Amino acid sequence: MIALKKHIVLLLFGLLMFPALIFATGNKDSLSLYQSSVYLPQTSLLIKKQIKTSSFASLSNNTTKSSKKLWFKSMRYSGYARFYPYYRNMKNNNVTASNVNGLTVPITLNADDGYQQPLMLFRLEGNPTAKTSFQTELQFSSLFNRTTPLTDANGKLANLYVIFKLEGAVDTKIGHIRVIAGGGANWYRLSPSTLWGYQYRDDLFERYPWDPEGYDFNNRYNSAYSTGDIPRDQRFGMQATQGFILEGTKMPAGFDAAFLYGKVSTGAGFTSFASQTPLNMMATRIGKSFGLHKVGFNYFDQLGYQGFYDKNNVLQNNTVNYKKVVRSGTDSVYVEDNYVSQLVTSIDARFEFKKFSLFTELGGGSYLSNNYNDNKKVENVLGLPNVTHYKRQWGETMFLEITTKKQLTRIPLKLGLYRISGRVVNNAGSVSNTSVEEVKPSIDTDPSYYTNYYDGMITDVGQLANNRQGLNLFASKNIQKLVVKFDMGIAQEIINLAGDLRNGARVKAMPGTNADIATREPFTNSITFEHKLNALTMSRFAPYQRFTGAYGRNHSIFRRTFENIAITDTIVNYNKSFNTIDLELKYKFRIMGKELIMTNYNNYSSVQDQWSIIPVFSDKAFVRYFYTELMAFYGIHPKVTALAFGGMERVLGNNRTELADANGKLLTNAAGRPISGNGKATDQTSYGYGVGVDYNFHGRASIHWRGRWFSHSDKNFTLDQYHGFESTMEFKVFF
Repeated sequence: MIALKKHIVLLLFGLLMFPALIFATGNKDSLSLYQSSVYLPQTSLLIKKQIKTSSFASLSNNTTKSSKKLWFKSMRYSGYARFYPYYRNMKNNNVTASNVNGLTVPITLNADDGYQQPLMLFRLEGNPTAKTSFQTELQFSSLFNRTTPLTDANGKLANLYVIFKLEGAVDTKIGHIRVIAGGGANWYRLSPSTLWGYQYRDDLFERYPWDPEGYDFNNRYNSAYSTGDIPRDQRFGMQATQGFILEGTKMPAGFDAAFLYGKVSTGAGFTSFASQTPLNMMATRIGKSFGLHKVGFNYFDQLGYQGFYDKNNVLQNNTVNYKKVVRSGTDSVYVEDNYVSQLVTSIDARFEFKKFSLFTELGGGSYLSNNYNDNKKVENVLGLPNVTHYKRQWGETMFLEITTKKQLTRIPLKLGLYRISGRVVNNAGSVSNTSVEEVKPSIDTDPSYYTNYYDGMITDVGQLANNRQGLNLFASKNIQKLVVKFDMGIAQEIINLAGDLRNGARVKAMPGTNADIATREPFTNSITFEHKLNALTMSRFAPYQRFTGAYGRNHSIFRRTFENIAITDTIVNYNKSFNTIDLELKYKFRIMGKELIMTNYNNYSSVQDQWSIIPVFSDKAFVRYFYTELMAFYGIHPKVTALAFGGMERVLGNNRTELADANGKLLTNAAGRPISGNGKATDQTSYGYGVGVDYNFHGRASIHWRGRWFSHSDKNFTLDQYHGFESTMEFKVFF
């Protein structure tokens, strides 16, 4: 309670000071928080909602009497039903035979995509009164997921999907006030460093549960050609929260505000009882408009007391664990040893000018836990003598983005600069964690299921990571019907964390290794890259797990997979540098009177031991990664689209990364530490190609077939290989 009071005092101080600093006469018709929210490069355009909903506009204009008459008329429902048979046949694979989400190895025939996405989604919403509303979504899964008749959790008959929301809104003299409560999930965002969701790139070949209704060639493929992104649900880019949200918009002098209290999914929000992790989230934002310009104050803290095992090995939950610390002689204090906190506070601003726009976010963050702050100086907590917290260590978060317009540059440009300290750790923001592996939403000592940490991550252009500084450049140009986009990212670690005992969990997952500092060090100086080819296919091998695959290097999150490669250097006197370039080409023309859209996406990345303006193409780079894909979409008929896909991926390591011997076995010493020697580095080649057809026999009903052949092999790490075929057939009806 003392810790919570301290944070409330700090929060109130910020809330009181911020309006005083920026208060001025402004535009009284200020934008809502969502409309005014800033965005990161490559954040998706919200082209179309997943399911149609009725607007809640003008609710406050109804009277209480009329709302009673319209009780049943104001009830609305919508949703979809989809049948999704999935077939996979893998002849060679490095996947342990198992039943993961109903998917078997090497052959599987299932009735969903392996991610428990709904085969039927039912959404109900209504307005009990003129100023209140509710929304809820229920999903119905397939019984084909069940391995036993009644007990398998993967085959639930029906359950709450993402929304169970109660909402009240009223127009007052101080503005439009809205209160939201509930869960499943209430989707929200504040700023990139506080509450936000990074959105990865998805290709157009795969089908997604959130694909909207309508004719695919125009709504999906033509839309991606003209806007540069695929249709997505409106909730993408936000974070899932659970609890209470108080929001005020259209307030006097151009102010708006939001306050959130509850949980977020990244802190085991929806399973905190099972994981014994009572973490709560408290966040706020105050915005102020000045015409087209806007500034905002943001505060986010995810805090609580981690469950722990006492001296009798009994789990203690929602209990403070006091640890005695002797400072000198008989002077001793007790520290709240299981208190944890992910705190970020910032000020952001967006300025719109005639020739360019500017967005910036400046602030500080502090991650606090016994893993991070052990043996640090402690400070006394006011009012409780001899009881302390670990002392916070703060770090900076700075981001600046300038977007030019045609009036200034003939080719629109976007330049982003950033520097984010390794002490800024916040799983609920858009900044990827590459500095502290021990930040996991569970007391479980098994690190396999903590998927929010990426050591030495090769980021997308525009993606932010902590313990990193760099710049991103975006350029695009339309040359008649040819669309050209070029992106470039340059970044470097602020500190090389080699040997940091908070990291290196991969060694714990390797049998026969000794997880001491000498063995752990290579795994704290490693590189993580994303497999962009066959990403969905690979992610189904072991969803939401790390340290999988033949060599324990794979790391899967939602619908995508990463791989980690250790560096074997025994002397580490450098900071790793990262370079990435993207080139995307899109062209539309006619063949036999029908439109054909072709897209080509290319990505090349390198990681090396010194700063470089351009990627390194020689073996001086620790890791080199190349990916290319070519897709074609042919509108045979307004209702029928034929499509084809082909791609290749290459990954090369140098002799300073982990090596394999002549038998394909990882080269290590007796303790299990990867070492240099007479071995060969990673040399991977992957292929993927497929065909498909979309038939929209109705504006709200369609059928889609996909067939994909995939293969992957490593020339030297010979156990790392798989190839096979998968096929899906989706039948989808909206209502």
